[in-house]
Amino acid sequence: MDTSSTRGVAVITGASRGIGAAIATRFATEGFAVACIATSASNAQPTADRLQADYGAPTVAIGMRVDDAASVAAGIADIEARLGPITALVNNAGVAHVASFLDTDLADFDRVMAVNVRGVFLVGQAVARRMVATGTRGTIVNIGSIAGINGFPKRPVYGPAKAAVHHLTTVMSLDLAEHGIRVNCVAPGYVRTDLVEELIANGAVDEARVRARIPMGELGGVDDIAAAVYWLSSNESRYVTGDTILIDGGWHAYGHV
Repeated sequence: MDTSSTRGVAVITGASRGIGAAIATRFATEGFAVACIATSASNAQPTADRLQADYGAPTVAIGMRVDDAASVAAGIADIEARLGPITALVNNAGVAHVASFLDTDLADFDRVMAVNVRGVFLVGQAVARRMVATGTRGTIVNIGSIAGINGFPKRPVYGPAKAAVHHLTTVMSLDLAEHGIRVNCVAPGYVRTDLVEELIANGAVDEARVRARIPMGELGGVDDIAAAVYWLSSNESRYVTGDTILIDGGWHAYGHV
């Protein structure tokens, strides 16, 4: 696939829908070739097809288990063989679990940690190694959450997992700076995604209460997150690394209950 006229190659995990699909779209509109990753290539294919049809972006759909080292290695090799050296990575893949601390099973704990933390580590390490090998001064953006900063009831695994992503981002940025690779994190607040809509529908999230708690009075949109991620991946943020940026409408800043 000819990618010589693109601005670079962006890899987006969890690109089948929601925030991941919006991030993939933003990179396509900016002239990047985009590798759309999901648990199966068939899940990622609709996003890849849409980016090709709407923006003419060179794309590939890759099936990858982000918590499996062999799957990650094979996927990254496939992407580079088809699109060329990776210049930007967005670690967006993640799973949520809502249950009280007393009711959380060990299997749920292991699953959330595997995807949300181990996945960021494995994909980030695999891509960073390739960037170093190819001499690419690239960028990595990890997706965290305000749940990794504030305590949320019934999030005894998801919150700690995202807190680990925030800290992993910091350490990655320190170890990779000498190679010209910047690493940052975006921590979304409540964003109107399919997942959040499901939580609202089943009563796990009280939308009215959440809106009342957000100073800007509304849930964020997926494009709000995509814009922040792209900025951190662009030369406009060339002197930013090791940071976690909250995109939450003022939720964290508002200390009054």
